[in-house]
Amino acid sequence: MRKRRGTTCDIILLDGGLGTTLTSPPHSITFDDSTPLWSSHLLITSPETLLSSQKSFADDGAEVVITATYQASFEGFAASGVKDEKEAGKLMRSAVRVAREAFGNDEQGRGKVALSLGAYGAVMIPSQEYSGKYDVGHRSVEELREWHLNRLHVFLPSSSLPPLQECWKNVDLVAFETLPKIEEVLAARETMWLAYHGLEPEEYRPFWISCVFPGEGNRLPDGSSVAKVVHSMLRKREGAMRPVGIGINCTKVNKVDSLVREFEDAVKGVGEDGEGVSLVIYPDGTKVGEVYNTATKEWVVSGDGEGERSRQKAWDEEVFGIVTMARDRGVWKSIYVGGCCRTGPEEIGRLRRRINGM
Repeated sequence: MRKRRGTTCDIILLDGGLGTTLTSPPHSITFDDSTPLWSSHLLITSPETLLSSQKSFADDGAEVVITATYQASFEGFAASGVKDEKEAGKLMRSAVRVAREAFGNDEQGRGKVALSLGAYGAVMIPSQEYSGKYDVGHRSVEELREWHLNRLHVFLPSSSLPPLQECWKNVDLVAFETLPKIEEVLAARETMWLAYHGLEPEEYRPFWISCVFPGEGNRLPDGSSVAKVVHSMLRKREGAMRPVGIGINCTKVNKVDSLVREFEDAVKGVGEDGEGVSLVIYPDGTKVGEVYNTATKEWVVSGDGEGERSRQKAWDEEVFGIVTMARDRGVWKSIYVGGCCRTGPEEIGRLRRRINGM
């Protein structure tokens, strides 16, 4: 964590894109329709490989490791052959232990674990978190809240699922990630409200909500403006908790600066409801012209981007510049920054060195 002299804005480094790191050397794992859990599949087949990958991020300076539960769900485990919900819950909870172990013997307790709760669209086949086109039964705030709460209950201390009763104690933060719809933003807030009702105050965990902006413009896949997104994230609402952090993930890095500026204008626009909130940004490490094919689960390059690739800044340079400017504008309590798809330990390590040099 770094703080510029004379400022109170901490900068906390997250890890990078776990799934795409696992598909790259030295792991070179292939994910396809037979592995709908994607990186969570390794909780079944090779938790030691998962640990190795997450440890590489921690070793390169990440202060927060995000659990391999982004696409974890009872539906996904059932499709992967684990039909017993108690066994599926046990496997999901084991992801928290693996993430904690990535920090090794962290006697000073500086490493934090964020519980990843991906969008409902991330568990659909093909995935729909980039489109927000959800199936019947998962479209309203109430329907999405019920789905998210059912999954979150797996990790809570009130869960009866054996044997990892210490699971929640190893969770420092909760991350609702890659949300494409206003209804899901509100559902996440209501999920945390209901979850807190079963906890003691000392068991509360801060949470963030980050959204995806995959199109050419600065709008959610459902068409919502940034102002509407921030309003939904922060405005007082009965039966809904306010997140400690809001932001952007799984989005092209060349869009992030303009998005952050729009987020800042919107935060100012909600007045006291926006006070003391943190920014969370972890953009993709994709090159110009690269897009993700949700059917083949592969990154492909369109011809339109070829001419711009050689002029693109290094990912860490561009992200660091965005963070520095955002910090200097003074809107945010703190900034959580890391990488999403196509960012590995090398990119996180370079970003770590830039932050250390502030």
